Amino acid sequence: MAVKSILTSQTDFTGEFPYIEGMSGLWRFNESAPDADNKLLDSSGNDRKMLIVNWSGTTASLKSSQKGRQFRMNINNPTSDKTHLRVTNDGSIFANLGERIVVGGWMNPTTYSVGNTFCPIFNTRYGPGQPIFYLSLYSGKPRIMLYNSSGSLILDQTTTPSFKLVNGGWYFIAGVIEPNNKQFTYVVGDRDSSEVWKSDVLTFTGELNRSCVADLIMGMHAGSYYYAGGFDDWFLDCDSDMTADDLVDYFRGSLCANGGDFTGTVDALTEPGAATLLATDGVYPESGQLTTIPAICALAGSGRVSVTSEYTAGVNAVSLVETSTSADMVDWSTWQSIGSSGELQSPNQKYIRYRITLTTTDTSKTPRVTDIQLHDIPKAPYDRLGFARPVLLDENNAWEAVLENAFDIIVTSEVNGADTLEFKLPFQDAKRSYLDNEKQVQIVNDVYRIRTVTDDKTTDGRVVTTVYAEAAFYDLAFSEVKETVSFNADTAEAPMTHVLSGTDWAVGTVNVTSKRTWECSEKNALVILRQTQVIHGGDLIFDCANRLVHLLTFSGNDNGVLFCYRKNMKSIQRVVDTRSLVTRLYAYGKDGMTFAPINGGKEYVQDTTYTSEIRISTLDCSNFTNPYQMLEYTENKLAEYAYPRISYVLSAMDLSVLTGYEHESWALGDIVTVDDKDLNLSVKTRVVRRQYNLQEPWNTVLELSTTLRELGDSSAQWDKAADVLASTDVIDRQEVKDLVPFNHLRNSRADSGFSYWVNSGFEVDAENGVSGTASFKAEGESGMTKSLMQTVYPANRSSYTFSAQIASENLEKGTAGQVGIEVVFEYEDGTTETRLAGSPQKAAGARLGCYFGPAGRIRQEV
Repeated sequence: MAVKSILTSQTDFTGEFPYIEGMSGLWRFNESAPDADNKLLDSSGNDRKMLIVNWSGTTASLKSSQKGRQFRMNINNPTSDKTHLRVTNDGSIFANLGERIVVGGWMNPTTYSVGNTFCPIFNTRYGPGQPIFYLSLYSGKPRIMLYNSSGSLILDQTTTPSFKLVNGGWYFIAGVIEPNNKQFTYVVGDRDSSEVWKSDVLTFTGELNRSCVADLIMGMHAGSYYYAGGFDDWFLDCDSDMTADDLVDYFRGSLCANGGDFTGTVDALTEPGAATLLATDGVYPESGQLTTIPAICALAGSGRVSVTSEYTAGVNAVSLVETSTSADMVDWSTWQSIGSSGELQSPNQKYIRYRITLTTTDTSKTPRVTDIQLHDIPKAPYDRLGFARPVLLDENNAWEAVLENAFDIIVTSEVNGADTLEFKLPFQDAKRSYLDNEKQVQIVNDVYRIRTVTDDKTTDGRVVTTVYAEAAFYDLAFSEVKETVSFNADTAEAPMTHVLSGTDWAVGTVNVTSKRTWECSEKNALVILRQTQVIHGGDLIFDCANRLVHLLTFSGNDNGVLFCYRKNMKSIQRVVDTRSLVTRLYAYGKDGMTFAPINGGKEYVQDTTYTSEIRISTLDCSNFTNPYQMLEYTENKLAEYAYPRISYVLSAMDLSVLTGYEHESWALGDIVTVDDKDLNLSVKTRVVRRQYNLQEPWNTVLELSTTLRELGDSSAQWDKAADVLASTDVIDRQEVKDLVPFNHLRNSRADSGFSYWVNSGFEVDAENGVSGTASFKAEGESGMTKSLMQTVYPANRSSYTFSAQIASENLEKGTAGQVGIEVVFEYEDGTTETRLAGSPQKAAGARLGCYFGPAGRIRQEV
């Protein structure tokens, strides 16, 4: 997958003139006021500031415009205001003219400017020394004047565009001077109509003034002629690569972008390189649409769009990404949303533009768009594994060579496991020179990276090169080190998003809905992804071509494919394996946590359905911090371990490669039926591993398993956890499903004394505990308050559940006496709310449950 184009700079979002093309001078006019010396900034990096002559006491101003701000001058009476702009030439501006000089920008003329006979725009006729060019309007038509070193005119031409310049219109006007070719071309564009006009090539004789040291003057000539209206985004570039056609393309492309329009709802100027919602007095609108300049499309294969953004989950977001394409930047296709995985739905044409909707529910916050990429996904030269050949990719992920003479091509892949490629190539093959370590190889839609290249010379003198390659996702093992992160009743999408940040991979489809509370301390991205699959269940799928990682409840299909002897099965082996049989499974979570308090006091689960023999093993659940989820996970694992594992290994043929048998196709993860009368066997089973021989599809080896579904395919079993609290009237079963912060409180069992607690009158009972060996205890005293307090910061959710186990002896409450859990809610606006959850007078070991929501920061006192 190659990156076709990237939009990430300010000009990509605003449509302003590109920085790189205005290297001699670039005046944006985006500041709200000039500096202390009445000068305006130069964005070219040369510090060629523009002096405002006659700023104070005139109609001159900097106002909102379609590209940030514009400089307006001489609006009421030019002959009295006499405002104009000047750039002092230190002698270096025209020191190297090169092949082309490009000069121009945007103007918003008044009737005065388009109605007078002479209207200066941009010139060098104010000295010192002799001029080089003069751009002006003559009776509202663009005029160009060029000079030699003695100050004589060598070109004076008025042109007539295909449209008329009128009062209040926005026009792009630019010229290309070619000193060596002795040519000049005007480009004029009308923003309102989108029409752009390019003049005929104007020629001149004589030599252009290559030693010009004159200052640059905008909007004035000879103290008698003035321009009235607005200027925006003016540029000058000597030794430029731009042509008149490039200026035409710039004009058309600039019309698409709106990130610089201060009258709109988005802003790409305040934070260079980022597009946000446009704030007014610190308040953002609830939504806004950013449109970009066009980028190159012209895909060789299919396209995928990726947008890099910064947002606060549940508060603001990039809610919609749309594209439109064009062959000429004139006629554009209708806006089309991208697919769920970023697939480009617009037709493949030369150019592409983007429309991105930003939204927020909190008008004090905004999402940020920082990067838009278009990826070109080459079409595979082969559409199925059978008889396919390896295709080498170059550094841009384009096809470099098809290895037609490769042999012994074996792809080995497993569900939630390995994915490798091996093949051989004659050493004398002309394409042997293309084989290099770390080069990428494409097999149909899968991409592999070469890890080893081995050359062997056999006894008969033949030299053969053997290549071993690993799927592209193996590179995730070399990602940046990940910080330890805790997940609090999150779906698998949360750890997957965490681990893929900072890589060129993204989260694809995740339909495994199990929620887990666990701590991820692994540093390796690939290990964390594998760990996420083990904890949440499902099938982890790596889409190497699109750089997407999916987690699906079930990745295969049941197409009714039948394997039977003498049809497509050459041999079969059935293995019944009890080596890993377990009937009693213990589990221990973080800091030795067990689920005994919610499992009848047992630290294990047991299943003796297959055999009454007790066979014990221990499950490492050290990442779990929630006992309910750990119990569910352990029960699912025992369901797998408590029975013999039956697998089948068969040598089979892929009939789908034959004409007329296309319906007999199968893939890794599919459910198939195996039938053999001699073994008295007819069973549905799943393809969990395959060694596919691309050159000889009839010599493919499959490993099948009777475990058809993975853990992630089953819904959470919360009923048993709910039974533990059945005696409590406050909490129902649905609320137990919402039980997220079981372990939000640190040291909740007094294992570490009073660590994390603020104590007033409590003591630690090291001998009497329920879920652990210790507990907190207080002796009541009339007229005195004793408390144990801790502040927690849970994630924003719609509701929270709190529970505690409380034992009491001889409890008598005085007047206004209270015993229980007091919860103080502190909201984002600083207000607080206090609630007392119960005054229990129950027997020892009773459970108190309290349900509150929603809340912000919570201070819990016990």
